[in-house]
Amino acid sequence: MKFRFLYLVASMASLSLPASAQLPPLGGPPNTAATPAPAGKVSVDAINADLKAASTALQEKRYADAEAAMLRVTAERPDLVLPWVQLGTAQIGLKKYSEAEVSFNNALGNNPGPIKEAQTGGGFYQADAKPGAVAPTATRASNPSVGAVITKQNLTPDVRGAALSGIGEVYIRTSRIPEGQAAFDQAAKENPAQAAFYLRNETILFLQTGHAAEQVEAAGKALALDPKRADLYFFKGQGLAAQATIDPKTQKLILPAGCADALQKYLDLDPSGQYSTDAKGMLAAAGVAVKAGKK
Repeated sequence: MKFRFLYLVASMASLSLPASAQLPPLGGPPNTAATPAPAGKVSVDAINADLKAASTALQEKRYADAEAAMLRVTAERPDLVLPWVQLGTAQIGLKKYSEAEVSFNNALGNNPGPIKEAQTGGGFYQADAKPGAVAPTATRASNPSVGAVITKQNLTPDVRGAALSGIGEVYIRTSRIPEGQAAFDQAAKENPAQAAFYLRNETILFLQTGHAAEQVEAAGKALALDPKRADLYFFKGQGLAAQATIDPKTQKLILPAGCADALQKYLDLDPSGQYSTDAKGMLAAAGVAVKAGKK
């Protein structure tokens, strides 16, 4: 049974640049002239172009290309936030979990030491038609006494949620389960608009890594926010099925409480869905009659 995990790439789609060919710097008026770069620094237009290229590469699973683009930007402008998130996302795709952890921590301001002091100028929030839009020139707050740091005021919910869910994935994939759960919970809290998305991804991560109890817990949290999402019921039922036993007399599965109900609910919502054959198979193995699916 193959499961397709919606990586942080999907979450990053709302943070990435639009797909139009000619783009002004985010937050600027249409068709503005190229923004001059400070001495020794890449221009905002160049950053914009690299962010767009990285976003496209991530969507196409060309993780090495995305990493290369964001390494260029973070080397030149370590004070910017979004490139660190994009870099961490690419490094997850490349299974460079240690590097990804550093990148997401840099985005969150948890590793101020290795980062050069932020450049002055260019606030995080810039005028844009979309409320809360993230500018590619979003910077950390700078305090000469402590170096470059990020405060909550400098991070939009989208960016903070993406970084927290990204580092949560790193924790789960490196067997730091409580830390991963806490990161995903915090991502959901920081960016409620995407909370169900984060928790669904957490559910699938636990499925992929074989943590059935945590999978059921995450699915329950996601369902509380998105009760009409069919696949979440399957993930809950599949996780519960890990606790099934075999009746020695009938050789049928004995499903734990709530398992059959979750699988049937999935079939009710999506009777011919991606996991319908598996759901029906588990129910049949337990001798549970499958009801006709209904929307």
